[in-house]
Amino acid sequence: MAINLLEMLSSQMGGSQYSQIGKFLGADEGIVKSAMGAALPSILGSVISNGSTSTGAAGLINMLNKGNFDGSMLDNLGGLFGGGNATSSLMNSGSSILSSLMGNKLGSVVDLIGSLTGMKKSNSSSLLSMAAPLVMSMVGRYVKNKALDASGLSSFLGTQKKHVASALPAGMGNILGFAAGDLGDKVESAANAGRAAVAETANAGGGILSKILPLALIALLAGGAYWFFMGKNPTEALSDATSGITEGAADLAGKAGDMAGDAANAVKDGAAATADAVKDGAAATVDAAGNAVDKAGDMAGNVLDATTKAAREALGSIKFAAGSAGAEFSSFLAGGAEGDKSFRFKNLNFAVGSADISGETTEVDNLAAVLKAYPDVKVQVAGYTDNTGNADKNVTLSEARAASVMKRLVAQGIDAGRISAKGFGAANPAASNDTKEGRAENRRIEISVVR
Repeated sequence: MAINLLEMLSSQMGGSQYSQIGKFLGADEGIVKSAMGAALPSILGSVISNGSTSTGAAGLINMLNKGNFDGSMLDNLGGLFGGGNATSSLMNSGSSILSSLMGNKLGSVVDLIGSLTGMKKSNSSSLLSMAAPLVMSMVGRYVKNKALDASGLSSFLGTQKKHVASALPAGMGNILGFAAGDLGDKVESAANAGRAAVAETANAGGGILSKILPLALIALLAGGAYWFFMGKNPTEALSDATSGITEGAADLAGKAGDMAGDAANAVKDGAAATADAVKDGAAATVDAAGNAVDKAGDMAGNVLDATTKAAREALGSIKFAAGSAGAEFSSFLAGGAEGDKSFRFKNLNFAVGSADISGETTEVDNLAAVLKAYPDVKVQVAGYTDNTGNADKNVTLSEARAASVMKRLVAQGIDAGRISAKGFGAANPAASNDTKEGRAENRRIEISVVR
């Protein structure tokens, strides 16, 4: 039975996982399932696209090795989506994967999944970050089991294209550039069919001018189109397309004498004309595409500028508490972000021994407004405790609290890929742990810019 990675990956997800993700994101379980159904083929499609070249496949092998994606993650999905350290680590890993695989296409992928499923943009981003490590783990398991090198991985991923193409949500292929590969395969098949038909006509003989010329032009056009879509040299593509014609014409020459010679000359002239037409058409298309890209880039820049401008204007209506993280962070960024500096939340409290935020979340929400106004800034949320209790448990608690703040920022519309969460336990105390006041000061959450 042929391997279908996407089917194997989808079978790993069940109702309990969708329920956990839904609770973590605050989203309907049905929407989560639908969004995951769009996310998995989209990510695997990006993996396939990246692995289509030897260099890209080697890069994937490196990512699999560095991330220890050997498939073991898939054996215990139960603890990955419920929040805390495991979920934070999963999402941080996924954000890095998505950035490497999709680059500047990621925003469009997030938007499309959100619009198709009704999921909020921030949740779509978080769900993609959760799904990416799962995809890499499934690929990594197969690479490990089959001991594949870069060449073997590239060949294997090619066999998965048809499965992914049929599962991609409408419009996703255009964003990922995935459909172009399928079109190239079809054009190549058309070119092969054209060559075969011409050779058959040549072997049969008779009616040369009425049969061979139309077929020759079809084969030549197919070869030219294959070059255009797949990036082949036009001379090579046209030469390949006419190889069957040349062989057929040679056979006919023995059968039909001067008539075959006239046909061969006609084919040659037709080939030259077709080559010129293909070159001219391709050049015109490239120019048009370049103009379209320039215009799209200008439009995207204008949208970003307008969005950022609106977000920064909105900051003027916020009344930051003096000395709050939002107030200091906003001033820091507005002043050019000179120097390395961390900002401590002054009015952020948690239940005793818990990662649940108690009381107001205003200071976190204000910080989200600042991040919206500076969309290129990435931050780390760091959690700390005092030195009482078990040191390892303190690290776990501090990381869970940092993850809770990250979750709140994401819920306010900040892309999860811009945030990382880490717990340091009792490390780097801000005050002495010998007094009650000092210990209270050491139990804190800080935010810093990641450069």
